[in-house]
Amino acid sequence: MQKTNYLCGNFWQKMGNISFTDSLFEYRRNKTIEVPVGEISIGGDAPIRIQSMTTTDTNDVESSVEQAIRIIEAGGEIVRLTTQGRVEAENIGKIREGVRKRGYTTPLVADVHFNPNAAIVAAANVEKVRINPGNYTGEQKKFDQDADKMTDEQWMSLIEEKLRPLIDVCKKNSTTLRIGVNHGSLSDRIMAKYGDTPQGMVASCIEYISALEKLDFRRIVISIKSSDTRVMVETVRLLSATMRQMGRSYPLHLGVTEAGSDTEGRIKSAAGIGALLVDGLGDTIRVSLTEAPEAEVPVAKKLVEYVASKKNHQTIEVCDASAYSPFEYRRRQSDAVDNVGGVNAPVIIANSKLADIQNVETDRYVRMSLSMLTEQKITELQLLKDRVIIAEAETTNPTAELRAFILKLSANTVKLPVVVSVRYADSDLDSFQLKASADTGLLFIDGLADGLMLINENLSADAIAETSLQILQATKVRYSKAEFISCPGCGRTLYNIQEATQRIKAVFGHLKGLKIAVMGCIVNGIGEMADADYGYVGAGPGKISLYRGKVLIKRALQEQDAINELVSLIKSDGRWIESKK
Repeated sequence: MQKTNYLCGNFWQKMGNISFTDSLFEYRRNKTIEVPVGEISIGGDAPIRIQSMTTTDTNDVESSVEQAIRIIEAGGEIVRLTTQGRVEAENIGKIREGVRKRGYTTPLVADVHFNPNAAIVAAANVEKVRINPGNYTGEQKKFDQDADKMTDEQWMSLIEEKLRPLIDVCKKNSTTLRIGVNHGSLSDRIMAKYGDTPQGMVASCIEYISALEKLDFRRIVISIKSSDTRVMVETVRLLSATMRQMGRSYPLHLGVTEAGSDTEGRIKSAAGIGALLVDGLGDTIRVSLTEAPEAEVPVAKKLVEYVASKKNHQTIEVCDASAYSPFEYRRRQSDAVDNVGGVNAPVIIANSKLADIQNVETDRYVRMSLSMLTEQKITELQLLKDRVIIAEAETTNPTAELRAFILKLSANTVKLPVVVSVRYADSDLDSFQLKASADTGLLFIDGLADGLMLINENLSADAIAETSLQILQATKVRYSKAEFISCPGCGRTLYNIQEATQRIKAVFGHLKGLKIAVMGCIVNGIGEMADADYGYVGAGPGKISLYRGKVLIKRALQEQDAINELVSLIKSDGRWIESKK
């Protein structure tokens, strides 16, 4: 039998729409293998696990124990700690002992970058170790020279050689390994072969899966993340499809990195993670917020519970999905009607001054549901040229239902613009925002919808319109204010990133369309802020470096001076406007 080269670039070009999920029209979790992590397991029939990560210095055992317990008591089922070197790897064993003495059996995870020795030590002290293929084999600048000279076989041998000592310890201690690929930290070799692409991220994963299997090790969990919801969703789907082709089904950990804080962080996380959960992908999740780590857990729990409630929903018609593009953004072609559809940014319909359209009770707007799309009705729609369809969800799985509605129009060459509409009854704004983001995010990440109409009689029209605008911004289809990419912080962060993020949002939030990254350190900093206009990155205790794109502009500024210096930089670039407040 000829061996398929899953690391070959043209492999994915031949994939077309190879399925990444069991069904586009029925919610059910995709089956993965069950991987033990301490006294719990991930994947298989286990529930979707909720996790978070401490922000304490791992050398501070007492503080780390206390924060880990706060995460656990909030409902966290897995706790991750940064592990920079051997000292931290040894301390994580003491932290585990402290957590156990307090009566908690929750598994701990060592988060390792760059340092294989730290991973080896940690593997004997905790239930799970996370490594990043982008920097595990060696620091990028060091192995760039060698990588260019190696064949694929030589490179794979090097990965196996680097992994073997760690895997020996993992086998001895029944330790699970997480392959954690980040958009912001791909190796130079992967970047040279694939660029900063979903294919490159998946190739990085597959290299390590192949090496681990050759070492006869399968206690594997995989994560593949980005701060860009579109990249994150497309990449996880591509990984799932690739594993299906390989006959593999390792559990998946989901998360949007550097999602931010407050409402924006919650909406962005729900849109990205929700787009995958509703299609049955994901066995464990983390909602990454620039807040106290225990604040992440209730958000993640609500999201998981809401998506799980869709099980056994009403039957949704199976439609022709040949026009669907799950691995690459491709906006549905529609004919513009006024400012809706065509090349126009998606609109907001709401009874609010923030909305683009407030009144749809005219002949221009046609309200329909999937059950109304009969053959006769489709024939009528094919003849119309000046109508906007408002597609109304009727089932408890509006994502699949509205996707099916739009795919059915595309299959029948109906090019009228479509505004998707979902009705809610939540009086709690946070719950409404989480549900609406999870339900509708996918429809904009995939370029299917031309507008959004959320209905909730228990909330104000302005709150609904603002939520709608934030969903469109989170899914990268329309920008109504500045965007902030901010990491949650960890033991590597040497300044108060939570306070800094709030100050930065207050100063720069009015700069519509500008993207600013607030990063705790350089581990993922340069890559994750690759498409940001400016970066504010921790460079040491109380020290900040400023970037324009990927270019370092100011190195190791005193933290108290950094925001003013960033204002000056933006002004010098001619991109500053005064706030109207």
